[in-house]
Amino acid sequence: MEDPGAGTLKVPMVCFTCNLCGAYNQVEPFASEPATCACGSNVRVRALIHLLSIEIFGRSLPLHAFPQMKAIRGLGMSDKDCYNGLLAEKFDYTNTFYDREPRLDFTESHPELAGRYDFILSADVLEHIAPPVERALEETRRMLKPHGFMGITVYCNPADRLREHFPDLHEFRIVLLGDSSVLINRRRDGTLEIRDDLTFHGGSGATLEMREFGATALLAQLLGAGFHTVDFMTENVPEHGILFDHDTSQPLIARKHDFIFDHSASHQIVDAWQAAEDQARQEKERADVLAERIRMASGSRWLRLGRKLGIGPKFE
Repeated sequence: MEDPGAGTLKVPMVCFTCNLCGAYNQVEPFASEPATCACGSNVRVRALIHLLSIEIFGRSLPLHAFPQMKAIRGLGMSDKDCYNGLLAEKFDYTNTFYDREPRLDFTESHPELAGRYDFILSADVLEHIAPPVERALEETRRMLKPHGFMGITVYCNPADRLREHFPDLHEFRIVLLGDSSVLINRRRDGTLEIRDDLTFHGGSGATLEMREFGATALLAQLLGAGFHTVDFMTENVPEHGILFDHDTSQPLIARKHDFIFDHSASHQIVDAWQAAEDQARQEKERADVLAERIRMASGSRWLRLGRKLGIGPKFE
């Protein structure tokens, strides 16, 4: 008689603790792009928060355990709901959008925001920014403080080649024609371009895929935009459910310069440490008082009498 399970490939169970919400997960099967935690996090989002924690605190802390440091100012590009609210609780953090309020177009100049932010997060956004993408990278660098950095996730194709889908994009609009969307573009020389080979991510309109990056070209563009160093994350962090495969967007940190705490943030770190130390001391004092009361109560003659009668509390 044949074994009904013979030849069946068993999919391994992936177990991890989400570094956004702290929930423990057992996932079968595991995929990189779909959400694999009830909070909505996936591999690239967890990788982004991992990099953010390493860059600021020097260790991988879960987001819910970040100390509250309102002296650190951050900015988001169309963040997921699973982390933008928590970031706003921990930092002076604002999430922005391309197509709705609070609106911020990174391809435009914002001199009032120059040197304002400690960090900027961009999760799978750069491939949707209208060309030239260098304009957005340069503007982002200008918005960072001298010690600021940018946390990025973006898909990089295995061929390691930059593919601009619409290199002549100038004045354009996406319109619905029949059952599909069409891009109509007037090039700088005045000629018209009509394209129907469009790829959208998670919707339409602002989510049009403008390009595919290659890691080498992306590195060159970030350095060309004025970033000092760029580090790509390639190592798995299985305890946080960060396991890379061919579908995972590339996480990376682009630094204007190495991150350091300014005076205000340093003071907040010291205040938080002192508050934690005071709380620990108070809890120890309460525990010592309770222990002394138990010791005194355990020696009372009424308790000794109760023990003989088999009643009353028992103390270890």
